[in-house]
Amino acid sequence: MNRGNSNNEPHSHFIELETRQGNWADLRPERNFEQMKQNLTVLYDQKVERWLRAMDLYDREITEHTLRVTALSLQLAQGMNFSAAQLEFIQYGTLLHDIGKLGIPEKIMQKPGKLTASEYQMVQQHPLYAHEWLIHRSEFEPAKVIPLFHHERWDGTGYPYGLKGEEIPILARIVAVCDVWDAITSDRPYRKAMDQSQALSLIHSKSGTHFDPQVVDAFLSIGLHEEQQVACTFPVYV
Repeated sequence: MNRGNSNNEPHSHFIELETRQGNWADLRPERNFEQMKQNLTVLYDQKVERWLRAMDLYDREITEHTLRVTALSLQLAQGMNFSAAQLEFIQYGTLLHDIGKLGIPEKIMQKPGKLTASEYQMVQQHPLYAHEWLIHRSEFEPAKVIPLFHHERWDGTGYPYGLKGEEIPILARIVAVCDVWDAITSDRPYRKAMDQSQALSLIHSKSGTHFDPQVVDAFLSIGLHEEQQVACTFPVYV
């Protein structure tokens, strides 16, 4: 992605899409995943498309999860009055947020039961794999903080580095809420999705521990959870 200036201004395609749509309503979670993929990747070059294609080949459900989390993160960030440039970075980074799972053995990611402690430790490496693959790609700045830090927790108990509070980049703190929301409201091989009231209670209870309280407040007040109706069968580990 060519930014072309020192002020991190969004490129022209992003401005055109934002102007044409007026808001992110067309990017909300929906059942037409091919259309959603087209909507979300139209802005970017073939680098992102190649990653999404690789995820499709690995397991289509990881792509579907990625698209839902991207759409929801954009709506949340827009509701928090983020700039067009920041929305661009969120979109780019969230599309790439789970690419590190391509480095995890498929038998672990698709295991039909709960993971062992050692297996979970392997899954926790996926942000580092993403960072390793993106670290020398200047075109992914500053979006690549999302793949690396979206599993950090407000109280410092997350991974991979145990960052705490505002040490965690705000873009990653936004995606963290949306990522967990999609995980807990989606079916897994070993359990059914939570209903909405249970999920809302969990998100609220994790404010100030797992999540940035301001991001949780925005998520709940904007009512984005009311848009999320699509079930996911990919075993997202949070």
